[in-house]
Amino acid sequence: MTTERSILHLRLYRPPLALYTETFTVLADITPLVQALPPDSAALDITGALTYFHRTPEEIADTLATRLLLRYGLTCAIGGGPTRLHAQLAADTLLPGQIRILHPHHDDTDRFLRTRPTQALPGIGPKLARTLTRYGITTTGDLADLPLPTLQRIAGTTTARLLHDRAHGTDPRRVAPTGPPASITMTRRYSADVLDPDTTRQGLLALATDLGTGLRAADQTTRHLELTIAYADRSTTTRSRTLHEPTHHTPTLRDTLYAIHTRLGLQRARIRALTARAGHLTPATHAHTQLTLEPTIEDQRRLEPVLDKANSRWGAGTLRPAALAIPRANAKAPARGAPTR
Repeated sequence: MTTERSILHLRLYRPPLALYTETFTVLADITPLVQALPPDSAALDITGALTYFHRTPEEIADTLATRLLLRYGLTCAIGGGPTRLHAQLAADTLLPGQIRILHPHHDDTDRFLRTRPTQALPGIGPKLARTLTRYGITTTGDLADLPLPTLQRIAGTTTARLLHDRAHGTDPRRVAPTGPPASITMTRRYSADVLDPDTTRQGLLALATDLGTGLRAADQTTRHLELTIAYADRSTTTRSRTLHEPTHHTPTLRDTLYAIHTRLGLQRARIRALTARAGHLTPATHAHTQLTLEPTIEDQRRLEPVLDKANSRWGAGTLRPAALAIPRANAKAPARGAPTR
């Protein structure tokens, strides 16, 4: 068997945030060397798996794609190669459902790398790409052929050395085993396009209510709130906000989601789903809550444990905000999430 490293870069297409976390159980069945690349990708070192399963990289990638499709209904593109750079560049060229493996010391692999545009290399942003273009450097091959001292004058010493190595296919980065960040996710899907702002606001309130309940049940607080809006054309918009202090109080979560949505300035957007994710979780016992000295807010905080106890005993939704007492006809029940680590 080959001793060359074999890396896969897996990209999921529009995964719900909760499902992105769950997919790591499938990836871990193949190799323990899995690195999360939120929000929709992962890097896998399958060098040992090739020997263990007596499979080729193509067969391992096909197995992963099939399992993700059958278990979660998720479509992915998988690129592979001897380094993380090769695997990522291969994945970037693929459509959903495709697999491309670049083999080491192969003419096709060298040809592929040399024909990639310079901005495809990690570390080259739009500004540096424009600078390189002014010097007639538009492909990775052009970059590889450029003398290092010349590249240093253009991009600086440190950046030039990094780009010079990557242009020649050298990438020493290892796959560092890390799972997805701890989070709690809630989703509210609609069976028909939603244009009514009141319906959207009601959905945000439902998400905040469920997030608050989930955080308190897990004895966690959040410092980072993310809102993803899915539209009728299957496109999405994601915005996030860092809170002033860790919290699991529903009114704070609600007001933050309202603020994120308002800032988007959506007018005639046709909304199909709302997803809220609470990240940067910390145990509630480690969090400190600032006293507001406002009776209404303090009363709401004291009331939350009572509502949680009632809903736990008699069923979720037994006690809830009045705005959610009569759900809209076109809204399905929100999907509940669970803390993930």
